[in-house]
Amino acid sequence: MEYLTVKPAANDVVSIPLCSWTESEEAKRAAVTDLALNNNINKCDKESIIRRKTIAYGIAELLMRSSSGALDEDNEVRIDNFVVFVSKKTPRSWDDIKGVGMISSGQSLTIEEPSYLRGLLEGEEEGDGQMGRCLEVELTSATPQEIISKKTSQVAAAVNHDENLAGMNVLAAVAEESNRCHLFARILYELFTHEPFPDDALAVDADAAPTIKEPTQKRAKKSHDVSSRKQLMLTRAKGDFDRAETPFQIPCIVRMQKLGIPASICLMTQNLLEYALRGDGRQSDDAYESLGVVCQDLHLLLLDPDRFLFDNLNQNTDNMQLLYRKDKLYGRDKEETLITDAFCRVSRGKSEAFFIGGFSGSGKSMLVNSLRGTVKALGGYTIKHKFDAMSKEQPLSGVISAFNQVCLMIKGRDRPAIAKKLREVFGVDLSLLLRLLPNVSVLLPELVSPATNVEVGEAMNARSVCFLLLRFVRVVSSPRHPVMLFLDDIQWADSTALDVIHTILSDTMGSCMFFVGTYRDNEVQIDHDIFDLMERLEISNVQTTAVYLTGLDQADLNTMISDALCLYPRICKSLSDILFQKTKGNPFFMLEFMQSLKSRDLLQYNSHQKRWVWNEDIIRAEDITDNVLHLLSSKMNGLSDDVQTLLKVMACFGSNTNESVIGYLSESAEYAGVRNGLEGALIDGFIVKDEEGCLQFVHDKVREAAYNLILDSDKKQDVGDTIFLIASQINHGKEWILRDKVLSIGIAELNMKAGKKALDGCDHKTAYSYLGAALSLLPEDHWRSHYDLSLRLNFLTSSAANSCCQYDEAEQILRRGLTNARCLDDQLPSYLLLSQ
Repeated sequence: MEYLTVKPAANDVVSIPLCSWTESEEAKRAAVTDLALNNNINKCDKESIIRRKTIAYGIAELLMRSSSGALDEDNEVRIDNFVVFVSKKTPRSWDDIKGVGMISSGQSLTIEEPSYLRGLLEGEEEGDGQMGRCLEVELTSATPQEIISKKTSQVAAAVNHDENLAGMNVLAAVAEESNRCHLFARILYELFTHEPFPDDALAVDADAAPTIKEPTQKRAKKSHDVSSRKQLMLTRAKGDFDRAETPFQIPCIVRMQKLGIPASICLMTQNLLEYALRGDGRQSDDAYESLGVVCQDLHLLLLDPDRFLFDNLNQNTDNMQLLYRKDKLYGRDKEETLITDAFCRVSRGKSEAFFIGGFSGSGKSMLVNSLRGTVKALGGYTIKHKFDAMSKEQPLSGVISAFNQVCLMIKGRDRPAIAKKLREVFGVDLSLLLRLLPNVSVLLPELVSPATNVEVGEAMNARSVCFLLLRFVRVVSSPRHPVMLFLDDIQWADSTALDVIHTILSDTMGSCMFFVGTYRDNEVQIDHDIFDLMERLEISNVQTTAVYLTGLDQADLNTMISDALCLYPRICKSLSDILFQKTKGNPFFMLEFMQSLKSRDLLQYNSHQKRWVWNEDIIRAEDITDNVLHLLSSKMNGLSDDVQTLLKVMACFGSNTNESVIGYLSESAEYAGVRNGLEGALIDGFIVKDEEGCLQFVHDKVREAAYNLILDSDKKQDVGDTIFLIASQINHGKEWILRDKVLSIGIAELNMKAGKKALDGCDHKTAYSYLGAALSLLPEDHWRSHYDLSLRLNFLTSSAANSCCQYDEAEQILRRGLTNARCLDDQLPSYLLLSQ
């Protein structure tokens, strides 16, 4: 064997024989263990594993780039024939492996992060516990031509000798690749165990498994009669999973597992060796077929080691959870680019509209949320409102509440400048703006709420609201601070709200707003107001973009499943193909389906192999509807009573519920279990909690399914004594309620119902309290703007005051009613009570 000098490509790198490097690595690891530095053992182990895996990645790339026939593989692909290039910096770090080289051939390559990634990571703090990087390799020393030419010319001569030998050459290539996989498995074993590769590596551990069977998760590839297949699979299902509990079967892999080598490395080594078993019919479907695929898996392990490389020791294996990437947007690169580009154009000073259509669960909101970081980085404001099919809100209340959020965001950034501009633009109309947007008081604290001294009444019509909002947007938005208005589920928005959006976007006098509207395209017809808005915007020369989200393709869905299972994508491929057929690529439906499989033990975590296992035959035979509501409802029906009660209560409150409301309800006997239910619903992933303690359903369909848990008969029942708890809790915010005329009328009616219920129960003191609160919530012109409500409330309050011996107060209220009553019939009840 000829040996050549392998030199590092950089001056700050030193080359070390790989055998010497592994001895040094083992010595350092043993020293840390002997010192019993428990806090550092796990960290040092992880750093060592990443360094070894980086070396393995370099060797695999080096072998893959070697010319066919250029190596005497059995003699050259050995751990003692490689050197490793290590950074000279001290102390040793997890990312100090800079390349590898082969001694006999003189080949070497460098391993480094792309320059653009290094630039992005320069600002990150060191020691944040994050390991993992995207790597590139580059050959720095080619095999000497005289060594290659001699061997390759012999191979070429053999290939060209006879065209009839083409098939034999293919078999020879397969055999060579198989041999390389086997030799690389040997390097992996010795690199991680620091032990010689055993001679009986391909033998089967008889104690572990008397007979070799193909993996349970791959058995779907055999064909069965459809009529009998399901019963066959159900009867053998438990046996399949029992066999899946068997640990690794190849002795050297069992040895690696006992030494604590991560399961991902054990599995990779086993799949490499399984390729060599193909000759005697023992190759599994997971066996590698080329070093190219091995390199892909190695790169994945290094890119995200916490998910794919290291064993998950933070979870209880008896209740292992699927690790979804909740904030990752899969398969929407094109759409993400479009929406980002559109916002960047807006930040240059011109308003735009962006519409996103798609089925429920297709990822519309996720696409919009992916832009939030960019908006914040460019100094913009993101405001949002979600329309609700079950809500009875006023047509413009959603848009108004969204713009009301901007004031709170401005407070922490540019309050003095905006406050000054508001005074200049609105002048005497500031009181009207404050009536419309109560949070303006945060920017102008000297203003007093005009709820009791300014008559807006019928004058605050849609046109007035639109004009005020338009002037407000001109003040608060600019190229430096663009406003992104996100309206979700606009298929339920009133046409009046869409008219306001059109007016603001088509403004040419300084507005700088990016409007994003999402809708379910399967729930709207071609004549819906959404499409009319798109046409009007285009006529007004407002740049408008519309995208439609379909289901994910099979590759993106496989990536999503691979991330959730923390398994190599190649192993998840057959499972993802089945789930794609079941869910048509709908991300939300797929996640719920996987949770359903897990809850029914059709997807199980194998504690021996430290990975998820499944039976494809059983999953393929599952009778699953394409209605996600049915799937969610079936799942919810199996929940505890406390969790179901919590979900039903939250469904009645709407998309969002403050945690304090749940705490208040838990003080009543009827809803004492909702606090425990809240904990269960959070764990099960039905709801999430933000930093401000606001609880919300993870998706519209979850809320819809929760609402469907309520019996139709119960939906029509009175709320009972709970109305007292609800009214009391809401009344604590009376000061803020008074700033919203529409809201104050609704809360007044709620208090009136609570008071009337108390009167019916002869609890006059409680009734007087709630009715008095209702009267105080009415606007000054309530006898003109809300006559019927005022008449009823006036009489009930006087009756309650009279029953509580508050005679003077009762007479005063009655005489006020007599003065404002419009006819004798309306005055008679008051006269009767006054005469008693």
